[in-house]
Amino acid sequence: MGGSTWKDNGDGTFTQLDRDYYSPAKGWSWLGLYLMGLAKPDEVKPFFVLRNLQRTGQSDAEGHPIYKGDKTTVTIQDVIAAMGPRVPDADHSQKQFNTAMVIVTEHGKQPSPELITGATKIAEHWIVYWSKTTGGRASMTVSPK
Repeated sequence: MGGSTWKDNGDGTFTQLDRDYYSPAKGWSWLGLYLMGLAKPDEVKPFFVLRNLQRTGQSDAEGHPIYKGDKTTVTIQDVIAAMGPRVPDADHSQKQFNTAMVIVTEHGKQPSPELITGATKIAEHWIVYWSKTTGGRASMTVSPK
């Protein structure tokens, strides 16, 4: 969620391969899926946090910046020890979601057909996006009730 994709160079340096600040999302992390109730603890691979990052002034052959930093490995067991297990767990959590799309207009004005069409297209893309980013583990609808 808003982090970067890092390569551990094995020598105390780390290459920043990508800065995925939500555009476009390739999918939720395993930790994110666990926290949403869409993955079991044993599916969450260890991940790491980098602290005290400092640019080395170097880049890899593709131009990605290289940093020095302090790496802390985090496991799902660490998360569970700190926060408790996810309740309900992945076997019992919600898998079907519904979202509202809201069109805002000036007071007393009706939305234009183009605005309604645009909102409908956003809703259609949102449904596909949700399925893709959750790995098909959850579904989304956009149905006012």
